[in-house]
Parts: sequence; structure tokens; C-alpha cells
Amino acid sequence: MNQPIFIQILLFITGIVSVAYLLLLLCSIPFRKTLPETISSEGVTVLIAAHNERENLSQFLPSVLNQSYPLFEIIVVCDRCTDGTVSYLKSLSNKNLRIIEVNGKTQGVHPKKAALQTGIKAARYDWILLTDADCRAASDGWISGMMAAKEDKAICLGISMYEKRPGFLNTFIQFETLFTAFQYTGWAILGKPYMAVGRNLLYSKQLFINTGGFGKYGGHLGGDDDLLIQRLATGRNTTVCINTESFTLSRPAEGFSVWWRQKHRHLHAGKKYPIGVLINLCIYPVCSTIFYAGIIYSGISFNFAEIMLFYILRTCIFISIFVCMGRKWNVPVSIFFLPIAEIVYLIYLLFAGLYNTAVPIKKWK
Repeated sequence: MNQPIFIQILLFITGIVSVAYLLLLLCSIPFRKTLPETISSEGVTVLIAAHNERENLSQFLPSVLNQSYPLFEIIVVCDRCTDGTVSYLKSLSNKNLRIIEVNGKTQGVHPKKAALQTGIKAARYDWILLTDADCRAASDGWISGMMAAKEDKAICLGISMYEKRPGFLNTFIQFETLFTAFQYTGWAILGKPYMAVGRNLLYSKQLFINTGGFGKYGGHLGGDDDLLIQRLATGRNTTVCINTESFTLSRPAEGFSVWWRQKHRHLHAGKKYPIGVLINLCIYPVCSTIFYAGIIYSGISFNFAEIMLFYILRTCIFISIFVCMGRKWNVPVSIFFLPIAEIVYLIYLLFAGLYNTAVPIKKWK
């Protein structure tokens, strides 16, 4: 087989596999999941671990305090706070708000996980709903929607997006966050849950305690969401909440260096992923990278016109998939930006993977 024909075949195979992967996930996610009309009467503990978060809590906590759910409490675990967080929270005098102060470190347990464990043990209710200090609920029905979506499951994976801001970086953040949520909700619906985001995650307190909580990952930075899900979640005990009223929204990073540090922290737990999960997650980026490398090679080495039609077709399918997902979840996407976003995303995965392998993280914040 001569080289041009081999490259063309490789292009067709990797191009088809990469979009087939996306189409499989797209077809698994309904536009909207019908929720029960009756509101659950089970109590919920909203848990926030905070380290010097007065500014964020003053902006975002009101959206959590003002939930319409009939029975809930909010626990803010203040981990070694020195910025006035505790005094601010006390000034709110809200009957649903509980404040727990942590002034030292727990041996062998990462500070954030220790804060979360403290809050979970102190929770009055069996359902733990996690979010972060820099997150706001998309509506006053956030808790109600998450509780309705869980049905009879022990874990419900929520979705958290970032606020829209001007600029290329924020546009890419919107795309990358959409893609991440697209993947973990799709795989969970297909019976293969592998991660969640701690900005919007519901699970049973008893499940957490009875299975040993964070287990061997207690001392690991990160993983309080994804590594925990890999320990606790199965296709039978896990569901997702895809209704936009139950999303949370976070303040996006401002500036490349801040965003890179944030992603370094988020992706750090990937080193601990099981090989099966890593193989699934590599299907799309590996095939897409080979596809684009083949496109570049073809344009240099022989007649690019022979594969141009296939490139255009694949790109149109890719754009259609993400426009559809954006409409499902009210995330703005630009059809002109999407082809660029895919290439930037693949480059980002390559460099982020290498960076996370070489550079350790030692601090929560």
C-alpha cells in the first residue's frame, strides 16, 4: 500500500471514530429529563469548604440561602480562614446557615478533604449537596431539581458552568467546560460514571461514611469529586441532573496564568484514574489528533483536494453536535469558533498532560 492511500484510510478511520464517539454521547443525553411534580421532603445539607473566601461568599452565598426547597441547611466549613470569613458569615444570622471553624490540619488528610469530612460528619441530613464558595445557583430551584433528579439513586451528578465574559480565553473556557460536562454526563447515563464536579454534586451521607469516604485518596490533592465518584459510583446507583435550573455557575478565571493553575489543580487527579477510564477518555483526543496530523501531512505531501470534502463533512458534524449541546444547556457557542476551539483543545490536552506529569501540586489554594 503506497503512503498517500494509507494516510487517507487513516484519516477516514480516525475522523469517523472521533465523531462517532461524540454522537454516542449526544444521543445518550435527552434534551430535558422529566422530573416528578412532588417535591421531596428529605432534608439536604449544602456543604461548602472555604479557605479565605469572604469576597466570594458575600457575592454567591445569597443564591444558596434563598433556595425554595422546604428542608435544608447550609454548612460552611471555614478552613484556617484569616480574611474575616467567619465574622461575615456570623453577621448573616440566617437560621439555615451553620458555621464550622477548622483551625489546624489533620494528619494524612488533605485540608480540603478534611474540611469536607468534618462537614459531612456534622450534617443533620442524609443528603449532601456540594458546591464551592465561588458558585451561585442558577435558580432558587437548584436543590429541588437535584433532589428530584436523583430519584431512587444514591448519587446525582450535577452540572456547573462558568459565567460568560468577553474575550478568547472565556470563550474557550465555555467550550472546554461544556465538553467536560458532555462527557461525564454522557458516560454516566451509559452506565459508566467516572467523574463529577464538586461545584454541583449530590450524594448520600450514609454511602460516603459506609464506604470509607475518600479512602486511600484522602491525602491526595484534588479528587474530592472525580476520584470519589470512581470509588463510590456505579451504573446502578448514579444518575445525572441535566435541567438548567439546577446548574450552578462559577466565576471564571481572569487571565491565562490563573486559568492554567486552576486547570493544573483540576487535572492533577487524572494520574489516579483507572486504565479503563483513561482508555475511554483517550478515544476522542487521540483519534482527532491523528486526524488533524494527517490533514496537515496531506496538505504538504499530496493533493489536499482529495480529502477536503471529508474534512468539511466532519467539521460540520462536529459543529452541529456542539451547537446542539449548547442549546440543550443554554451555553452560547459560536459556529465560527468551534473548529478553532477543537484544535486549541487538543493542543491544551497535550501540554496539560505533560505539565501535570512533570509538575506536582502541593497546595489547595
